[in-house]
Amino acid sequence: MINKLFLKGFALIALISTFTLTSCKSDRDDEDDEFSNMDEFYNKHRQEEQEFIIDSTGTGPIVGKQGTKLWSGDTSIFMLPGGGYITYPFTIKLIELYPESDFMEFPMSTVSNNTLTEAAGAIRVRAFKNGTELLLRPNKVFVAEMNDTNNLLSNMKVYYGENKDSDVNWTMATDMLSNAATNASSYTLTLSQMGWAAAAKAHISVAATTQVNLTCEGSGTDNIDVYIVAKDYFSVVRVKKLKSIDVPTGEDVTIVAMAMDQNGNYRLHLKNENVSAGMSIKLDMKEVTEQELLNKLESL
Repeated sequence: MINKLFLKGFALIALISTFTLTSCKSDRDDEDDEFSNMDEFYNKHRQEEQEFIIDSTGTGPIVGKQGTKLWSGDTSIFMLPGGGYITYPFTIKLIELYPESDFMEFPMSTVSNNTLTEAAGAIRVRAFKNGTELLLRPNKVFVAEMNDTNNLLSNMKVYYGENKDSDVNWTMATDMLSNAATNASSYTLTLSQMGWAAAAKAHISVAATTQVNLTCEGSGTDNIDVYIVAKDYFSVVRVKKLKSIDVPTGEDVTIVAMAMDQNGNYRLHLKNENVSAGMSIKLDMKEVTEQELLNKLESL
């Protein structure tokens, strides 16, 4: 009898304690939140830069782990920064970004000069000789075939990105050598410069545009990374300082916001929205595990 009473009493205390802890967690004051950047997360989960050693002339393509094919040419198409020639071997480095989660985990957007694009992924191709980054010689090109993870689009253009490690701005190529061709199941890009490249086109809409404003309680809110992800086409907009670029009204999007808090926990706001004029959204930064965050991003 004593043992049963003891066990029942212990269970009651445990239940009360659990209820108290749960109540405290749900009643936490959002104003006490202090947000920090997601750099550690990006460094851990972004797509890796793959390396390929080219030691002789060949006919077959280099194939990336996500299926990108590169016809890198031979040593004659590359030059050292001062114009000097190179010999074998040399190194090709490749980064592949295809689903929206790849872009958000890098972090990256598909925006071109504050204008939305419809994209088909992105790649970064660089060549090195003994650690020195190489350039393409004038009037030389290389060819990349990009896998299609979305619906194939016509009238795609080559877009080049700034030579930086993340969050680049995209600019449509204007030279006569660059070209994007739509195939049965892929895009073939003829590229006249190394670095970031994408197949994309400007998103055309007759709707009025608006900026999406976001608010969040707590401090360090500039450290919250916010993305607007289109539902009906491939476009990832990275929002800076909780205020977006102009986006078309009437479109269905997913708002994704993520950050670390003062306790080293991941926080996430993820909600589907329809863009309306003068839209303002209060972020609800819920605590999630690292794996839950990855799963949410990959489910978009």
